[in-house]
Amino acid sequence: MSSNHTDIPSTAQNASATKVADPFDPQHLAGRQKSRVLLFSIMLIATNGVIYELLIGGYSSYLLGDSITQFSLTIGLFMSSMGVGSWLTQRFERDLEARFVEVEILLALVGGPTVLLLAMAHIYTRLYSWVMFALIVFIGCLIGFEIPLVTRIVERYGGLKKALANVLSFDYIGALFGSLLFPLVLLPELGFARTSFFIGLVNLGVAGVNLWSFRSDLGKNLGRLWFGTIFTALLLGIGFFYSAGWIERARESATQQKLVHLEHTPYQHLRFVKEQGKRGPIYRLYLNGEHQFSSDSERRYHEALVHPAMAAAPKRQRILILGGGDALALREVCRYKEVHEIVMVDLDPAMTRFARSHPLMRQLNEDALRDPRLTLYNMDASLYIQRPNIRPFDVVIIDLPVPTNIGLSKLYTVHFYRMLRRVTHPQSVLVTEAAVLNPIEYKPFWSIHRTQTRAGWRVYPFVLETMAFFLFRQTPIDTDSLRPLVPTQSLSEGALAAAFSLPPDATPPHLLPANTLDTHALLRLILQLR
Repeated sequence: MSSNHTDIPSTAQNASATKVADPFDPQHLAGRQKSRVLLFSIMLIATNGVIYELLIGGYSSYLLGDSITQFSLTIGLFMSSMGVGSWLTQRFERDLEARFVEVEILLALVGGPTVLLLAMAHIYTRLYSWVMFALIVFIGCLIGFEIPLVTRIVERYGGLKKALANVLSFDYIGALFGSLLFPLVLLPELGFARTSFFIGLVNLGVAGVNLWSFRSDLGKNLGRLWFGTIFTALLLGIGFFYSAGWIERARESATQQKLVHLEHTPYQHLRFVKEQGKRGPIYRLYLNGEHQFSSDSERRYHEALVHPAMAAAPKRQRILILGGGDALALREVCRYKEVHEIVMVDLDPAMTRFARSHPLMRQLNEDALRDPRLTLYNMDASLYIQRPNIRPFDVVIIDLPVPTNIGLSKLYTVHFYRMLRRVTHPQSVLVTEAAVLNPIEYKPFWSIHRTQTRAGWRVYPFVLETMAFFLFRQTPIDTDSLRPLVPTQSLSEGALAAAFSLPPDATPPHLLPANTLDTHALLRLILQLR
């Protein structure tokens, strides 16, 4: 009796344990729908998380340079903060759906204005790095908090094993979407500030979808959460439309520079501004925050860059310009009637389009980009010189920005200078800017000198006013006989003759490393001076 009595409940338990849920049961269908909403939310969260990292790392690189350091700090601190957020979820046991929506609202409220906050910190304070660290930690903690929270909710509808597999799968897929959307779509179309607010609005969209999906589970929290979502959406919407203007007005107020043209490209942040000088308006171009030229002084630089090299060359029929998308060096080359062919290679089509179409730029470069002798390639300079069957050029003018990131530093390496032999002959003359030469900022100058020497070139440094350059060739150059061959506004015969006599305190230091693809020593030396 007792044995049979104890067997009955056991059998009932087994039957209950093996009972299969009815796939058409309303409760089961509702659970599956909620699970899908949460998994889709995870994908969007991962997408947004990657974009927040790219926004902070990219904007910091634009403002401070040294992209490797900025992205390394951002990614490392972000990932560790996500770990802290994940650890904190163990303290929450009830109302998980409400906590998830609250985190999404808070993330939108802080993440949306991230770039605006960074910009204002850079313009008005000296605390940029601390503001950046605080934003990374806060946003990272919130995103790290969400993933285990969602996993625990999804577990209710399919078990832990399935929940973990699904959540992590959608998380990785979202990360891929974010890494593609940011450089290819969002940044070129919206720019940094509007992208930041747009991603905050996406977070709010996730909050709204989950509020609707879990409305029956949120109870008294529902009204409060809807109010927070709508109020935050209004704030972010205002920021989306007006934040770029706020930043530019703040920058204009701080620098007394009026914005003329602003463009975000897949390669750089292009900013063209106007300020009032003593003799009239002055226009300045900035690329990724680096000053490229001023309209009142650019001729001094471009005449010094172009005309000594043209004078040193026995022939001037085929000219190659690497960089120089503003077409100001090209303008100087176009003055030579004996030039038959000019090839210019500049990475960013937006830069050359701006130089060709904007009235102020056309005035400055004298419509040089419309010269019939010109062939323009929008591609990486290192890829161009590796193309097969290029006829040698007589003069190569390297007009590239200061190497503040790896992409530019590779164009100042031993490997790059050796590759230039592919597009030159023994009598070809090459010229490049050589950073600054003074008793304090001399190391980048001599690092470039050693790099070119190690690549096998005969190198001839010269300094005009505060600007330093290198002429280099496979065969010797008689620098004493160099004279400008066309009329110039700032480069005189006397100045050019004296330019190759370096000051006594310009003695090259020992043991300065050459710049290589492996070490990028020049990049480190330049960033140390900032």
